[in-house]
Amino acid sequence: MRKYVGERIKALRQAQEMSLEQVSKLAGITVERLAAYEEGRAVPAIGAVIQLSRVLGFKNEGLAQSEAQDDLTICRAGENFSGEQGDTEQNYAYEALTRPGTAGHRMQPFLIRFDPATPKPIPISHDGQEFVHILEGAVELTYDGRSILLGTGDSAYLDARRPHTFHALGTSVARMLAVISA
Repeated sequence: MRKYVGERIKALRQAQEMSLEQVSKLAGITVERLAAYEEGRAVPAIGAVIQLSRVLGFKNEGLAQSEAQDDLTICRAGENFSGEQGDTEQNYAYEALTRPGTAGHRMQPFLIRFDPATPKPIPISHDGQEFVHILEGAVELTYDGRSILLGTGDSAYLDARRPHTFHALGTSVARMLAVISA
């Protein structure tokens, strides 16, 4: 997904005759980071993909748009459609649990892994809503200036337009299921 999304960002930006600077300003992403996405040197966080989708003219399907339109998508255990993504500015690794951007899908489910050894990220906001469920470990949710501890089995539903971020607590990697709607 890393290279595919970057190629798609660049192609859509060029098709609209927009500069890196224009897209960067509208999406709230630095020019350097946007260039890194386009070249496949960096992985955009889920929120960045949503923001870029809006700027480049996609409302529901997003940048990872699949050519297929499936009413049913199965993802078997041990498989995923995007490969594990990492090195996001939000300090997590993620994998899509369904084909990202399939036409008609309004939700995107992700398995997210947080390493407690990484620095706590700066809260971000993006369009949509999120439902998260902690599968393993402990996670601090910073939401609109509040700090909330979530442990294994806890869930949260939030308005993603408000500043938020997640960070693992303790010494073990935390795993979280996140379903994001746009």
